[in-house]
Formats: sequence, structure tokens, C-alpha cells
Amino acid sequence: MIERERTKEYLEKVMQTKDVDEIEAGLYYSEKGTTRFANSIIHQNMVVEEPYLWIRAIKEKRVAGVSTKDFRKEGIEKAINKVKESLKGIAPDKEFKGLPKPPVGMRIKKSQEPPFISPEERARAVEKVVRVCKRYNLKAFGVIHNTRTSLGVANSKGIFNYGMSGVTFASVTAMDDSASGYAVEIKKDFSEIDFQELAETAAEKALRSKNPQEIEPGRYTVLLEEPAVGEMLSFLNWLEFGAKRFREKSSLLAKKIGKRITGQNITLYDDYAHRAMPGFAFDFEGYPKKSVVLIKNGIAKGVVFDSFYASLLGKKNTGHALPQPSPWGPFPLNLIMEKGKDKKEELIREIEKGILVTRFWYVRVVDPDQTLITGMTRDGTFMIEKGKIAYPIKNLRFLINIYETLSRVRKISVERKLYGEDVSFVLAPALLIDDFNFASKTEY
Repeated sequence: MIERERTKEYLEKVMQTKDVDEIEAGLYYSEKGTTRFANSIIHQNMVVEEPYLWIRAIKEKRVAGVSTKDFRKEGIEKAINKVKESLKGIAPDKEFKGLPKPPVGMRIKKSQEPPFISPEERARAVEKVVRVCKRYNLKAFGVIHNTRTSLGVANSKGIFNYGMSGVTFASVTAMDDSASGYAVEIKKDFSEIDFQELAETAAEKALRSKNPQEIEPGRYTVLLEEPAVGEMLSFLNWLEFGAKRFREKSSLLAKKIGKRITGQNITLYDDYAHRAMPGFAFDFEGYPKKSVVLIKNGIAKGVVFDSFYASLLGKKNTGHALPQPSPWGPFPLNLIMEKGKDKKEELIREIEKGILVTRFWYVRVVDPDQTLITGMTRDGTFMIEKGKIAYPIKNLRFLINIYETLSRVRKISVERKLYGEDVSFVLAPALLIDDFNFASKTEY
């Protein structure tokens, strides 16, 4: 980790830059410890440190940016000279209104340094997973990432903020020659993950997946478990909830503000402060994040903003800037779907005939303007009959409009899980959905 005072020292060097109207600097540090295992054997164990410093300079409405991993005095000076030189060849951006000022009374709660997780601790976690899989004559595959990050941002208008964050990602695929099962857990604290339970879940799905039957594609009632819902919502997030596509009117949400866009039981919001969420209390411009309601009881409410799009559209900055320049514009990094009241077991009991989907795989956008995506089921797809999991089925390819799918949600689980990695996360429940469209079948 790069501590607060050292981060501030680096950024203050950049703030002393002459011959520019405004300047911004950010220092992001990531330390990722990774243990990968396959065939029940650890085959990769490493720690990758990735620090980088970015600089954005403005002169006469010309905006230029550079980044560097060289934090020596000469390296920072070289980056400053490069960004100043770049300004000479850039046309003025008439829409740029300036870097953000610190809001009145800005206070960012001090964050705690996340614990370092040693390779030995990750190896002991893998050992628990392997023992469970071995008991069922299955091989264990998967990965454990433990990531610690720090972020500091300063600008010449008086902003300086610093924070630390940590997250552990653990996935397990239990396999033999004929079947596979998957389980994943993401927590801010490594110690909160029960690796034995994680392996038991993956193993149970693998054992249940043997000898899958082929069914015809079509529209089915489905129970999408949390990883599948998280994947679907992450695509919706990318396509719909930033101010860039809102301004371009290329998002469906832009045309539906104040109108119904999903079922009444759907509420989506972005909230960095939720206790389950990793991340920082400010964005990559150093501006404090605000909780933003995106969809409330099925009604489209709004999108997130950074300083640029807030000034363009006459809105308040919600603190959702990505590192600049960004082709995506502002983006929600802590998306949450409101939970329901029923446990997943109760949702299964409601299904007369339908399909349980553990997760999606190889999801792609077909038509961004219609939130149309396609992908496949994987690692645990089952037929449900008369409220019980009846038998495994071969994987299916789906083709769905996300908003239409969210308009057919019958019930939402009380359980929720984190989905995502690095800096972008979704807190997703399981969803009981009617008329989910499976477009084709597979041979496995």
C-alpha cells in the first residue's frame, strides 16, 4: 500500500506545475495476491503490484492527460513535461467547464488498511476446497484473488482525498469427466469466506449435473441464481446508467425518465457506503460519491454524473468519474438491487416447471440500444418440476432484452451476493422470472 502522506507528497509535486491553468493528479495502487489451482493442485501463486500516477492538465480549454509508473523525481518531471507538450497539439474543448471544486464541508471518512493475506493463507484455503472435492471423487479448479488498493486524488482547485480498500474473490469449479459445478464468493474480508461451504456448493452442483438431459429451447420460468443476475445487471449497468449514453439519448433509460421501465418490484441504486461494498468514498476526480437511485419500483429515475457531464447537462455531480480521459463517461461502481422477502428454497417451491441457472458464460451484447444480450448457461443447469430440482439438463443459449426480462420478475430472493472484481461490483439477489427466452440448445 502507498500510505496517505506518501501519496500526498507525490501529488503535491504535480500540483506545483507551472504554465497550466488547472491540473489534476491521481495515484492508484493495486496489490493483488493470486492463487490458481487446477486438477486439485496449485499451479500459480503470485503477487502483482500495479501502481500508476495519472496527470490531467488544462490550458485555455485544451485538456491533455498522461500516466506513468515511474515515481522518481525524474519520472514525475518527465510525465509533467509530456503532458505540457501534449497540450500544444490539442484543440480546445469548448464543452469543458473546468475541474471540480471541493464541495462545501467535504469530509471523507478515514478508511482502514485492509489486511495482507499471505500465500500460505490462500494455500490453506485451497486445501479445504481440495479435501471437499476429493471426498466426492471430483477435481477442484479455481482461483483466489486478494486485492488491496489505495487511491489518492488532488487538483489545483483544492481537492485532496485518499482512501484504501480491500476485497477477496474466490471461485471454485468442481469437475469430473462428465459434469461440473460452480460456486463463487466475494467479500471485503478474506476471513468472511467459508471455503469448505463454497466447495460443498460446487461439488453438490457437479454431482447433480451428471447425465444431463436435452430439452428444447423456448420460453421457460427460470430461477437465476446470484452470479447469473450479477452478470446480467453488470451489462445493464454498463449500457444504461452513465450520463454519457444518457446525453447521447442512446440509452433506453434516457427516454423513460419518470416512466415505468421494469416491473414494479425492481429497485436499483448505486451506493458506495453499503456495508458489503468494497471501494472508495470518492471518485477518480477526488469528488465525494453520492448514493443515486437509478430505478425505483420500476420507474426510471436517473443516472450518475461526473463533473464534465454534470456541467454539460445542468445536473449535480454525483461523484462517479472514472480515470480521465474515459470513453465510457461516468459509471456506477457499486450497483445494488433491492432484496426481496423469500429464500431461494421458497422460490424453487413456487416453480411448477422451470429451469435453475447457476451462472452465465460468454455473454455478449447484441444490440446496446435495446439492452439485448446473449450468452450460455454453465456449471449447473437443472430442470425444476413441482417445486423440486428434478434432473440436470444440457446447457442452453439465451437471447434476452434485459429490461423486458426485469419486467417479468415474479419474486426476488432475500439472499444477495457480490458479483464483480477489481473496482466494479454488483450486489445481486436471485430472481424468479417468467418467460425467459432460451434461443437454442447445446450438445453438452
